[in-house]
Amino acid sequence: MRNKLYNALKKAYGIMMTVSFFAGGLPLIPFLIAIMVGGSFGETVSVFLYKQYYPWVIILGSLAIVVGLIAMYLGKLEGLSVKSVTADDKKNK
Repeated sequence: MRNKLYNALKKAYGIMMTVSFFAGGLPLIPFLIAIMVGGSFGETVSVFLYKQYYPWVIILGSLAIVVGLIAMYLGKLEGLSVKSVTADDKKNK
């Protein structure tokens, strides 16, 4: 049960991080258009992306991190450890 949940959360983490990564880079084109056009249209596009779009991307990225940390906990992984992992340790898991 624990292993199945670990695998499901690991997959969800990967999907969420990929989506948030591409969602963070997606507004590059509208920002460039807003810079070139300028004026009130450029301001409207920039303000919309800043106030309406990016908060959702940040929330998605944050949720992905939480899911990844829970998956690490369930998988008994120690990502921030100074312990050395040997081949014998991997066999015992």
